[in-house]
Amino acid sequence: MKYKSCHLIEHGISIDVDSIKACCLSREFNKGQLPIINKYVNSQINWEEIFEVKRRHRKHQKVMNLTLCEGCYNLREDNWDDEDYISFINFDHWSQCNSNCIYCGVQKNKPKTKNNTLKAIKELIKSGKFKNNGEITFQGGEPTILKEFEDLVKIFIKEGSKIRIHSSGILFSRAIRNGLKQGNVTVVISPDSGCKETYKKIKRVDRFNKVWENIKHYRKNLKEEYANLVKVKYIIIPGINDNLDEVLVFLEAIKNLDIKSIIVDIEYSYANTHINNISPHIFILMDYIENFANQNNINFELYDSAKYAILNRVEEKLKNFDTNYIRKEISKYSNIL
Repeated sequence: MKYKSCHLIEHGISIDVDSIKACCLSREFNKGQLPIINKYVNSQINWEEIFEVKRRHRKHQKVMNLTLCEGCYNLREDNWDDEDYISFINFDHWSQCNSNCIYCGVQKNKPKTKNNTLKAIKELIKSGKFKNNGEITFQGGEPTILKEFEDLVKIFIKEGSKIRIHSSGILFSRAIRNGLKQGNVTVVISPDSGCKETYKKIKRVDRFNKVWENIKHYRKNLKEEYANLVKVKYIIIPGINDNLDEVLVFLEAIKNLDIKSIIVDIEYSYANTHINNISPHIFILMDYIENFANQNNINFELYDSAKYAILNRVEEKLKNFDTNYIRKEISKYSNIL
């Protein structure tokens, strides 16, 4: 039957500290994620309970959209199957981190927990209700300091899954390196800067050199077909790195390390409160980075806040990428924030 839904409603879960949801996407701002289980013990996940809730969600979607999912860019009309299986898993069940980013609310909003989903994941795979045609993601907290992280990655590599890992890049991971070489792992590292001073201001730790060194090691000796699996992210933060000089230094580092994939986003709290009036200079910077990527055969992606900002964009896309022109355009909005 053809109806409007998404791959996460149908076959995805996001494992949080004390609950399980369909996803972790922000969707339209100020809306929550679709709940599946409100309270659980992460070593004893009841998969049949999850499938029962998903059956209810599926029935609802066939009649009308689930309220919390309205406006999400993932929704699409398709002939969805009615099978019970999981193929998309987001691990977001811990808050510990080795960085302290000024824009991150995870550590102060999430309680610290003992993490042990390894047993439950093994049970899911053993049951035959895990399919490797989706994606496994790690967020959190910092995944590389999670005790079960290396074992989980090894299991999913063995299953042939595609794995996306969001990391601070401070701690080098053998599992990430091995997964990159086999083409199973994508690592997303977010230095948000190309200079030490700005990095320290944003991250509030002094690990700039170590992060870029680890990015270099992850990128080194990869087959060309896997080069874009190392993704470096730039979150535009008004008042800190939202100027051309910062962007140029960042892009120089990208070019020097032969990075083949850039991700751009906008700091969430700013985007959340200004979604209908994002400063034009932020779009100018995103246009500039995208043009740089196109000119240098680099993959360019936008993340959630930037995607929603683009949907609400009014200004015409930038056509002149001369740096002097860019500086002049950005200066028009220097006092807008």
